[in-house]
Amino acid sequence: MKVHRNRTIDLVLAGRAGIDLNTTKIGCNFSDIPSFTKSVGGSPANIVQGAARLGLRTGFLGKIAHDGMGEYILKTFQEQGIDTDGIVLDYSNARNCIAVTEIISPEESGGYTTEKEKFHHGTYLYRGSTTDILYAPEEVNEKMIASSAAVMLSGTAFSQSPSREAMFEILRLARKHETVTVLDIDYRPFGWKSQTETAECYAKAIAQCDIVIGNREEFDAVEYLSMPNNKDNEKSAKALLEQGVSLVIVKDGPRGSAGYTADGSVTRCGIIPTKAVKTFGSGDAYAAGLMYGILREDNLEYAMQLGTACASIALTTISCGDSMPDFPAAEAHRDAHVEEMKV
Repeated sequence: MKVHRNRTIDLVLAGRAGIDLNTTKIGCNFSDIPSFTKSVGGSPANIVQGAARLGLRTGFLGKIAHDGMGEYILKTFQEQGIDTDGIVLDYSNARNCIAVTEIISPEESGGYTTEKEKFHHGTYLYRGSTTDILYAPEEVNEKMIASSAAVMLSGTAFSQSPSREAMFEILRLARKHETVTVLDIDYRPFGWKSQTETAECYAKAIAQCDIVIGNREEFDAVEYLSMPNNKDNEKSAKALLEQGVSLVIVKDGPRGSAGYTADGSVTRCGIIPTKAVKTFGSGDAYAAGLMYGILREDNLEYAMQLGTACASIALTTISCGDSMPDFPAAEAHRDAHVEEMKV
């Protein structure tokens, strides 16, 4: 895997950028939340904001609505120095993806006694026929891809057309311009027709990627057809490395993360014990820190440690995009816990 570090953009993200409405009160049901704050969200949007705050030169490829929310997304990105030339405006009256957050533990959800009485609590995601799904192959900005050292694609963007075809066009253009391709598996069941469709599509995408990042549950979705019931992270990684992937990152919860490379080496990183306010957004922060370490330091151990530090910090705040740390904060947190991460 050759990284062209002399390009004008370090990292481009591709996929959804939407709106997060974040609860302002922790530990209460949705009906009792007094108000919400807004931020730009969606996994790729969170990662690009995190990477920009760490100091990477960043850009975004995708589609947003031509409305007030779309204007807010553009403004927020531009204020952070994120190149928005690859963002296309949609005039069809489709809306941006919206996520409404509720932060509550099962113990705090009302003490319901039977399954029938229980309510589901968590993030409320609205993503039916949203603008990001309408992003088409002919709208992909080739110049941005050619100007970038790496491009990271969100697996969720492959779930429906025409976004799926746009992602494959990005992979094609990245290969043409020798831009490193990164897949954040980002598997979410909604949008996919079946587990078979999911596994087949991921297999086709992975065959064109240099780096693949995912957690254990996401690799289970990837392996639905090829290795059903496999829970061996090393076996999962080896299968992808044999297909031509150069680096596989497996995030495995309290067991930390492991990086497997084509030369057979394994780099492991433990977690930083953290009193978490929420559980979501940490994977996006990890990806931002990981890519900083790979693109700026060319050091996998450091990259995984910085990613872990970013994830730890992100867990301690209510929002996602706004919770991404800057480099001094991330580096200081890594330095303070570097011994804990050595396994």
